[in-house]
Formats: sequence, structure tokens, C-alpha cells
Amino acid sequence: MTTTQSPHPTGIPAVKTGPLVRRLAEIGAILARRVAILAVMSARSVFTGRRARTDTWLLDTITALGPAFIKVAQMLSTRADLLPPRHCRTLAALHDTVLPIPARELAPVLERALGPETTRTLVVTAEHGGTPMASGSIACVYRTTLPDGRDVAVKVRRPGIETTLRTDLTIMRRLGGLVKHLPGLRGVPIAEIMTQLGDAVYAQLDFATERRNLASLRANLVEYDAVRVPEVYDELCTDDVLVMEYLPGLRRRSPDELSEEDRTEAVLAALHAVYQMLFHDGLVHCDLHPGNLYLGPGARAAIVDAGFTVRLTQDAQDKFSTFFYYMSVGKGEKCAEVVLSTATARSGTDEDGFRREIVELIETHTGVAAADFDLIHFATSLFDIQRRYNLYADPQFVFPILSLLVLEGAVRDFAPDIDFQDEAIPFLAGAMISRTLQLHRQRT
Repeated sequence: MTTTQSPHPTGIPAVKTGPLVRRLAEIGAILARRVAILAVMSARSVFTGRRARTDTWLLDTITALGPAFIKVAQMLSTRADLLPPRHCRTLAALHDTVLPIPARELAPVLERALGPETTRTLVVTAEHGGTPMASGSIACVYRTTLPDGRDVAVKVRRPGIETTLRTDLTIMRRLGGLVKHLPGLRGVPIAEIMTQLGDAVYAQLDFATERRNLASLRANLVEYDAVRVPEVYDELCTDDVLVMEYLPGLRRRSPDELSEEDRTEAVLAALHAVYQMLFHDGLVHCDLHPGNLYLGPGARAAIVDAGFTVRLTQDAQDKFSTFFYYMSVGKGEKCAEVVLSTATARSGTDEDGFRREIVELIETHTGVAAADFDLIHFATSLFDIQRRYNLYADPQFVFPILSLLVLEGAVRDFAPDIDFQDEAIPFLAGAMISRTLQLHRQRT
């Protein structure tokens, strides 16, 4: 996976044996308690005849294990290429129900970036019950005003979170290396998957890369007047603090709060921004959920976070563009070839059977009315076919689809009549022309 996220080219730094052993003991104790609770739940279900709520038990167990497990599970909830839809829906219910950073821990982190005067204002607010704009496992976001009058959003990394993530992600990666030898899992790239997920989670600690990504997204989308990305104030940022422009008026709106015209323009702004990322820039935001993407009047779409942003290789861009084009025109055999060229197959994979099912899938969805085309159903079916034929897609091919899947809910809720395939055509055409000219220049 080639991304602009990872702060360490070789992955997560090594952890000493002592901390690993102590953390393993803690994890073992947590799991023992949780298994005992599950046993009690199962026994009760036998006597009452009611099904035990194992989904709730699983979510509570992941939450008890801590932020690294929560983050990996949240990321898995988006990976319909790896897990069946039911499991994805279960994990999607996970939330970072985390208390804000204690005021006494805020001061030393903030002073290095904002100076004592602004820090004092934020800390006093926190001490008197002021809540951050967002409070997650890795960071909290606060709003404050600088001495020069600028309103800013301040993203603060939790003290000590780097050590916590590094230890737990190392444990998960090593466990992945062990379970891949179990019967039924041989040939499944579990170790590689855990490394990809772990690196993606660990990379969210890297505020230096995130602020560069925000700046790049802002520059790449500068011609889109209806899309706003906050300016980053580099001179105030540190490894632990990211200071950016505060965008007023952002809140989650329901479709009925906007006129039909505003809804349509907001969705088109967001959709065109994503197509610009996918087909032209190669820097793709993969997590445009309602906490990172705001739709509304005025500035139609606002993107406020870049913690999960992937840099596609040119080859990945070309293949995804080709797949999207063939999907739009109903060429199933060509779609199957593109997928096969990006996937890892276990020995004995029935490639002819895979091709037949992909052709059927494309035929089923070709010519469907815009409002009836369900990208979630299409992508879920595509990934289900891949899993059944023991094909494991390259994340470089999966992440572009995920970026559209996350956006799909907003498209359908706010403007169901928009034909997202038709809206992609100008971007696809421009990308193909640009690529053709680039290749011609290279040859001459």
C-alpha cells in the first residue's frame, strides 16, 4: 500500500519485549473477563430462549481492549472486500466514546505551538467543563481564537497514544503472522492485511503528513468554489498539534433542512471533488463520513480532516479509471480482467468462474436508472465474488472504491436522482486524454 500516511517507511517501529509481555498479560486478562461474560450470556439464553446479543458483546470487548483495537475494527468495518456485509455493519457501530484530554495534560502540549496566552484560554475552558469539538481515541479537536483574532481549530494528539498504538499494533501484526498457518487460513494474506491496517492506523499519528495532505487537498480543489478545505497554519503546528482555519457554520444537516437545489449542488460539489481526487490528483480522501464532510448552503461541501488519505500510484489510478469506464459501459469481461490484474489469488482459483460472475454482475447493473443504481450493493457483490473465489484485492484498487462507498450514503440521502456514473465521464475523459499525452511525451 503506497500512501502518504506512514511516518515510518519501514512501518511501525519495534517495541521492546518487556512492554509487549506486560500488554499481552493485560489483553489476556481482559479477554478472560469478556469470555466469562459471554459464557454467562450464553447460559442465560439457554434458559430464557432469547438469543444472546453477541454483536453487543463483541463491540464492548473491542472497546475494552483500547484505542488500537477500536481503530483497526473501525477500519475493518469499511473493508467490504475482507469481511461479509453483516460483520461490517456490526463493526461500523463502534464509536470513540472517549473522555477529553485532561486539562493538566493539555497545557504542556499546547504551549509549544500556541504560546502561554492562547494555551491558558483553552485550558481554563477545559477545566470549567468546556467540551472539545471532537474527542477521539487518537486526538481531540478544540476551537479557540488566537491573539491576532483568527478563529482556529486545534487538533491535539493524546499524550502517550503513540506508545499505546505501537505496542498493540505490533501484537496484532504478530498474531496475524501466527494465525495464517491455521487450517482454512493458509494462503490468506492475513499478515499482509494486518500490516496494512496497522500502518494505516499508526499513520493517523503523523500530523506533519496530515497537514501536508490538507494543504495538498486545498490546492488541488482550489478551482472548486463550492468546496472548502481549511487552511493549515504551519507556523503553529508541532508533532502533537495541528492548527487550521476554523470553518464557521459547519454542522450535520438532514436533507429536509435544505432546498432541493441546495441538496443537489452540495452533493455535486462533493462528488466532483472526489472524482478530481480519483482520476486526476491521485491523493484520495478515503473517509468522507459526516464527521469529515459537511454538506450545506453557501460553501456547499467542506472537508475538515485528512487523517486517512491515500496516495495512489499511477498504475492504480490507471487501472481504477479503466475499471470504472468499463463498468459504466457494461463491459464485464474487461472489468474482470482489471480486477484479476490487481488481486492476489490462492492456488486453484477458478478464474473462468470468476469472470462469468463478474460479467453477470456488470450486466445486471448496466442500464439501471440513476436513482436505482446502488453502489453499495454493487461493491458488496463485487467483493463477495472476490472472497468466494479466494481473490484478495490490492488496497490500491480497493481504497478508491471505498472512498465512493463512504460518499454514497450522502449522495442517496440528499440527491438520489444524481447519476454518479454520468457525472464521472468528464473526469474520466480528461484523465484518459492527459494520460495518453503523458505516455506520448515519454515515448518521444
